[in-house]
Amino acid sequence: MRRPESPSSPAADAPAGRLLLKDGSVAGLRPSTRDDAGALRSFLATVSSVTRHAHDRSMDALRDVDRLCDSSDPAHALTLLVTRGVPPAEHVVGVGTFVRTNADTADIAFAVDASLREQGIATSLLESLSLEAARHGIRTFHAITRGDNAAMLAVFRDCGFASHVTPGGDGVQIELALSPTEARVRAAETWDRANTIASIAPLLRPRAVAVVGVSRSPHGIGRRIFDALRAAHFHGPVHPITVAAAEIDGVPAFPSVSAAPAPVDLAVIAVPHDRARAVVDECASAGVRALVVITAGFAEAGVDGRREQDALTAAVRGYGMRMVGPNCLGVLNADPAVSMNASFSPVFPPPGRLAMASHSGAVGVVILSLGTRRHVGMSTFVSLGNRSDISSNDLLQYWEADAGTSVIALYLESFGNPRRFARLARRVGRVKPIIAVKSGRSRAGSRAAGSHTAALVAADTAVDALFRQSGIIRADTIDELFDIAACVTSQPLPKGRRVAILTNAGGPGILAADACEAAGLIVVELGETTRQALRRFLRADASVGNPVDMVASAGPNEYRQAIETLLRARDVDALLVLYTPVDATADNADILVSIQDGVKAARAGGAVDTPVAASLITIDDAAELRAGDEQIPIYAFPEPAARALAKAAAYAEWRAAPAGCVWAFDDVDLDAVRAMCEEIATARDGTWLTDAETRRVLDACRLPIVPAALATSPDEATAEASRLGWPVAAKIASPGAHKTDVGGVRLDLRTADDLRVAYRELVAAAAAHGLAIDGIVIQPMARPGTETMIGVVHDRLFGPLVAFGLGGTDVERLGDVRFRIAPLTDRDVDDLVSHSHASVLLAGYRGRPAGDAPALRDLLARVSWLADAIPEILELDLNPVIVGAAGEGCTIVDARIKVGRTVAK
Repeated sequence: MRRPESPSSPAADAPAGRLLLKDGSVAGLRPSTRDDAGALRSFLATVSSVTRHAHDRSMDALRDVDRLCDSSDPAHALTLLVTRGVPPAEHVVGVGTFVRTNADTADIAFAVDASLREQGIATSLLESLSLEAARHGIRTFHAITRGDNAAMLAVFRDCGFASHVTPGGDGVQIELALSPTEARVRAAETWDRANTIASIAPLLRPRAVAVVGVSRSPHGIGRRIFDALRAAHFHGPVHPITVAAAEIDGVPAFPSVSAAPAPVDLAVIAVPHDRARAVVDECASAGVRALVVITAGFAEAGVDGRREQDALTAAVRGYGMRMVGPNCLGVLNADPAVSMNASFSPVFPPPGRLAMASHSGAVGVVILSLGTRRHVGMSTFVSLGNRSDISSNDLLQYWEADAGTSVIALYLESFGNPRRFARLARRVGRVKPIIAVKSGRSRAGSRAAGSHTAALVAADTAVDALFRQSGIIRADTIDELFDIAACVTSQPLPKGRRVAILTNAGGPGILAADACEAAGLIVVELGETTRQALRRFLRADASVGNPVDMVASAGPNEYRQAIETLLRARDVDALLVLYTPVDATADNADILVSIQDGVKAARAGGAVDTPVAASLITIDDAAELRAGDEQIPIYAFPEPAARALAKAAAYAEWRAAPAGCVWAFDDVDLDAVRAMCEEIATARDGTWLTDAETRRVLDACRLPIVPAALATSPDEATAEASRLGWPVAAKIASPGAHKTDVGGVRLDLRTADDLRVAYRELVAAAAAHGLAIDGIVIQPMARPGTETMIGVVHDRLFGPLVAFGLGGTDVERLGDVRFRIAPLTDRDVDDLVSHSHASVLLAGYRGRPAGDAPALRDLLARVSWLADAIPEILELDLNPVIVGAAGEGCTIVDARIKVGRTVAK
């Protein structure tokens, strides 16, 4: 039996130490320690209404401070503290705790400062505690609260957990089921999204801005930011902060942010490194809500800088503020209602619907310049710098809800929390395209790999998998990013891959057709109705095939009518218009007007769903095409136009397909597997399981491994072969060994004499390679089918990657393996199989029977679930996996599993 679950997990996996509140401010979040006893006693003395422990009446859960200060064993008990302020003035404003009462259940209790009870602290504590409890096998939370504690009852009612409420004489008892549900995911994500949006608003839509570090010199960074804000005509006061002058360029200056007129939502800090912390303290005392720290010399400068950055970030969070940076270019909002250039970029982009974040300030300057040159307007731009607080994940949630943003672009150098990024991108991508450039594709050197799966993982494998599963449009360069952005910000998404090409010259038309086919578009044969419509106004020597070549004499009228005809054709999903001036006297302006008019006429006639792109070869970069409010993207050559349309079509297919479901299996003894792997990883960190241990894991997860027996003598081997059934295979039992590489396999042994000889040969082969063996494994020969492989490798950043491809001894040489990040949805499983060469064989190649697709999907889903649930599994190889004919199932012939604690949970 199996059941579908949501592909998402609750959003309460924010960076350690940070909790976003309902008003957009920040609080600290951390496990308790022995040093918190005094602060906890002070806090609890002020709390008049708390939930009470349910089962153990001898202990009041929120009065036993010694127990609350011991979170050393989170499998048994955990207390999380919510704090405000900066040490030594840090103070507790909320506490949540659970204590395990049996294998499946824990009691919970909460207390929140009265002044913050409407800020969602208890809700966030409940979510964080539930995630940790679930990791340790706790399935139910139990709580009791007074019937008149409306706030706490609302928390339990709205949290999204399946609940059972029982009124009683001493209060209301609540049981919460911790298993994932759609309601729980939605509740957690809705809450997190709302809080994140509230926290970003003061950064990108502030009422007033203070620039700290403005000098009289026009060349200083602070002064350049101040001048940029004024030049952009920011719709609010801009306060220069300096002790060196009473005014800057006629604007009153102030010696501190506290001295400036309130309220100041955003402070841009451009002071020397050694003054940055003092300015942060001052901004907090002035009630500033968001910071942009331009100042460099932090984590990018080395270990000491990292330490200072961590302290700065802790202070910002302790004060409840948000921060971009440090070491960044700044932020912009081109919305005419805001018009804010809080950066030292010399370029302020025209308003538009593209939002962008960049990990690099230098690349950010290039982005802003290129976007302006390419006529791609922006809504907002954020240079993230060292990303110590606000990250791409925060901005994705803000832009998801921003009415002024329709497309999101990212320049990424690394991932802070890629699994959270993937979950957010899957959700956001359903409504807004995300285009990303990821640098750092190459990897200097290589790591030792103990399994086929690990050996096949390239530097960029995980990123490719993440982007593919999340629907992110990957651009290889910044220039291509704008090629794609110009298409998807201004044009409808293609309904399919059929493209029509319109040209006035044969050579560019052929280049365009080749480029479209290479990119995955279909240069469709136009239907007779469309061809007849074109013949009515084109010259007799024009070609009405595809490309439609109107020949060099085509003028404005032909362009206008052909564009209108092709956009309205039912057999066309996208249109690529080429124009090549054929002589120096050509009137380019009239042609450009006719292209615009053709698009406008088609739109007016109802052809609103077909995108159009133009390649104006040798035309000036300043050229611009507009059909009313619609901008038509222009490309210098057909190739980038074709690639942009193809990537838009691929994204449209991803978005149109239904969201996948993650499958969970109720016939799996996951607790037994977890306990065994944890025990072995603790005792033998980074070790390969024995054959017997590996089989225990596979059997517990109902993974169909071929029957086997371990023999320690030729006589035992022949006895087991008779029991299992001839013919048999014999293999050395040596944990972690590549058996075929050392001559450790003998196949199709049909007699006792054959097996005895094979036994002696295998023992000798192991000895020759210095391998210790537990004996010889005897297996019946697997039935015929398609040889595939399934694997897992745990990436330190991305978590488990699941691999699938053609199997056998040549798997690494063939290289036919694809990867996806666990947990796989049913859609991911299908995509993984379909993009392997194995799919051709499994479909029934040259008369061979089709493979058992449902059994293969089930096996992949189980492996994904196992890998995601047991982080101690570092590597796993199932190779070969024989996929039988339809109805015959799959058989795992050989398996290897490596476990360890080197990957944090």
